[in-house]
Amino acid sequence: MWNHQLSELMQVIESLSSAGVRTLTFKGGELIPRHFPGHSIGLVADADVLVERGQIETVKAVMYGLGFRHATFDVSRGVMRDRDLRDVAKIELHHYELAPFVKSVETTDPVVVALARAHDAHPVYSLAERAVLVTAIDIHHNVALDADPSMLFERAVPSSLGKGETLSSADHVWLNLSRYYNEVAIHGGTSLRPFAYTIPEMAAGTVDWDVVEQVAHDLELGSTLSYFLRFCDQLLPGRIPAATLQAVHDSTASRVRDWGWQLAKLFDFEERFPAYAFEKSERTAGLLNVSAQ
Repeated sequence: MWNHQLSELMQVIESLSSAGVRTLTFKGGELIPRHFPGHSIGLVADADVLVERGQIETVKAVMYGLGFRHATFDVSRGVMRDRDLRDVAKIELHHYELAPFVKSVETTDPVVVALARAHDAHPVYSLAERAVLVTAIDIHHNVALDADPSMLFERAVPSSLGKGETLSSADHVWLNLSRYYNEVAIHGGTSLRPFAYTIPEMAAGTVDWDVVEQVAHDLELGSTLSYFLRFCDQLLPGRIPAATLQAVHDSTASRVRDWGWQLAKLFDFEERFPAYAFEKSERTAGLLNVSAQ
């Protein structure tokens, strides 16, 4: 599955580059083959590519030419069905990416057919004695509503795929962990995959921590990056500078997006009552005094 998806991604990058489009692969599409060469770490839903907003029309033409389109797999009919125009417009109006471009291929490989019967959901579906593999490419023109994508292009480096470019290690770290924190806290995400491919990036020793600190300050990331960065520090002692941990923690005074560690959701345990709060919080101490009176 992954080999097929990676092959399609490589063709997309090569075709876009030939058309003069600058491409930055990021997240799993870049980091899985870099840190886990030759295999995946689970079923991959999509691959992410960042392009400059002014080249979107060229990108669309290239994607259509490669056989990709805005569609989903219709399980009841066993065919790919084009997304409704209104659905496509809604996605692109409220997000910083285009509606997913997808392309399908059928196979009778018995191993994949068995997987399809057991999974039967994106990206592999069961169809009689065949399996349908769906490759999805998410084309982004930004990575966050409050981010300036030009800084990502300025710090871009050659992709480990051998084609196109990718985010710098520092940009991979702050982007992966802050997005992941929001996905877990708000949308109930439970996958550990973002940790799995971001931790090796930090362990490699190529992260410019000054960039992480600056972005955290500029975007006021605060808790959305601090908690998971400190968790990674427990697994990689000494790799993340103490000054960086402190700078990220102090990058905003707001607690609006502070949802705590979120580790109970990810590692499936029930959090104990934080008894230490009575020792450290003046507000709690004051409340206890009022209650006693």
